[in-house]
Parts: sequence; C-alpha cells; structure tokens
Amino acid sequence: MISTQGIRTIRAFAFIQREAFFSRRFDLILQFISLGLNILFIGIFAKLVTINANISQYGTANYLDYLLIGSIIHNLVFLPRGSTSSFVLGRVFPVLYNSPASLMAIFVGVNAWRILWNLGLTLVITLIYVFFFGLKIHFNLGVLVVILSGILLIFALDLFSAGFRIATKANQDPLNWFFNITAQLVSGLYFPPSALPGWLRPLSKIHPETYILQMGRLTMGAGYSLSQILPSLMNMVAVTLGMLVVGYLAFLWGFNKAKQLGTLGHV
Repeated sequence: MISTQGIRTIRAFAFIQREAFFSRRFDLILQFISLGLNILFIGIFAKLVTINANISQYGTANYLDYLLIGSIIHNLVFLPRGSTSSFVLGRVFPVLYNSPASLMAIFVGVNAWRILWNLGLTLVITLIYVFFFGLKIHFNLGVLVVILSGILLIFALDLFSAGFRIATKANQDPLNWFFNITAQLVSGLYFPPSALPGWLRPLSKIHPETYILQMGRLTMGAGYSLSQILPSLMNMVAVTLGMLVVGYLAFLWGFNKAKQLGTLGHV
C-alpha cells in the first residue's frame, strides 16, 4: 500500500519526466512522424503480402486484421519492458535507493509517465485502426485477462534481465536476448505460425509471445470468452507464475551480489 507521501513522490517524478519529455520537441515531432509512417507501412505491407494459411483459425477475418490486432496486443503486453532493468541499472539508482522516499513509490514514479504515454499512443493507434482500416475488435474479460497475464510475463522476464545484468554488467541477458531476436519471425506477430517452415515451428511453440498473440487474437478478434480460452490460458498462467519466481530469485541474486561488491549503479 502506497502512502500519501508515496503518491506525492509518484506525482513529482511523473511531472518531472513529462516536462523533460515535452522539452525535447524535435524528438516528439519525429516520434509522431514515425508513428504515422509505421501505421501507413502496416497497411501497405498487409495489402502486398499473400499468406498461404488459414487466417480464420486465429480469430481474424483477413491478414490485415491479423496484423493489426497482433500489433495492439504486442504494444500492450510490452508496456512494462525495461521498467525494472532500466531503473536499477541507472547511474543514479544508488542515490534513489538511499533516499528517504519509498523505493516502491520511486519505482512507480520513474516508470509512470513512460507507461502512460505509451498506453495513450496504443489507444490512438487502436482508434486509427478501427476508423481508417475498418478493424472490428471485441473487449471482454478474456481480452483483459490475456493482456494482464502477458504484462506479468514480460515483467517477470525483465526482473530476470535486471538481476542478470546487475550481477554481470552485461548489456543483455541470454533469455531475453533469445526471445527478442526470434520474436518477429516465430511468435506470430507478422506471420501465422502455421505458415512457417517445418523446422521453425518447434521454435514457435516454445516462444511465450506465440500464445499471448494467439489468445489475444481469439478474444479481441473473434470475441472468444474467458471460458473458451481457459485451457491455453491456464498453461500460460502457470508459465508466468514460474517465470515470476525465477525472475524474482534472479533479481535478488544479482541485487545482493552488486551490493556486496559495491557495484550498484555501475554499468
């Protein structure tokens, strides 16, 4: 439970980050230009690519809807990416760690503006998809649970990354490195897993984002209820809980090792 003082701390950090964000006007303009171009390129890409696969099995009527819903789900579940690792690996972390303010309030405050901004952008993108591309989406309990489960899984992976990188001072950790370099090809973000070559399909089956996108499309695209995806969801929840335990233990190991060596804040 965050106290009243903690809420003030969160608001102060969010305000500072918001002011710094909008002070970089050129970067902001480029971000909006990039956003517009990405949306345009997605529409063109979907029109040019022909996929020899049964798209309807993924809960979408056509490849364009498949691509757009996958983009929305991906943007939402990756909101917490870097929230822990970038926080504890920063050079000012030792100062924040020893400040009188609640560390939890500082953590939330440091990440609040970035997450709120990206969440707002995702909402804008979704509205553009609906009004300009004719995308039809559903929002029910199944969609909410899938997204929250995906967010927890990405947070757990980031905990593991933070622990590994604090201890080793490496720029990457092997687990997230592997998932990141294979995600675009095998997870189903751009191409249906059933359209992949046979030798890549086993890799798709062990990638966690494959199941997040699959259930996200079935619920958001086809309107599947929570009960209809429950067997697959329970498997993903079990993986998520296991990864949370592994991520937490890895984080404690890395954090305690860095404290003992006096290397907190060293990169």
